Amino acid sequence: MPATTSNAEAVIAALAELRDLRSLSLAGVQVVSAIRLCAVAGRDGIDAVPELARRHRNLEAAFALQDMVRTVTRTWPEPFMVGRACCLRLTPDEATLAAMVRTARGRDRKGFGAVLQGFVRADRHEALWNACVHAVALLG
Repeated sequence: MPATTSNAEAVIAALAELRDLRSLSLAGVQVVSAIRLCAVAGRDGIDAVPELARRHRNLEAAFALQDMVRTVTRTWPEPFMVGRACCLRLTPDEATLAAMVRTARGRDRKGFGAVLQGFVRADRHEALWNACVHAVALLG
């Protein structure tokens, strides 16, 4: 079996694992919660920023989170799948987002690229990196 096939199988198996929201860092939980909130707000036709600002007690962080969510939805290769607000299990997209947050918190640009390699086009990584680093820095 070619190495690329076994590598693809490993990626698929990792995505199939159900991750628990409680296993994330505080920043990971905040970002996943923010994208879920933005999805609900978008569905209902309302602005998520006031609620994000209330939750984080920081208007600048609220705008950075909204910008990150917009960047993710604009650059993702397919519609971003979010879990229900009450669900502790992460979707594969949310698990990828949590990995992006983890590497951004550690200022690990190479690791960030590895998280997205083969999934998001390389020419879109820089916009994602910038938005993620900015949002994570403002979360504290």
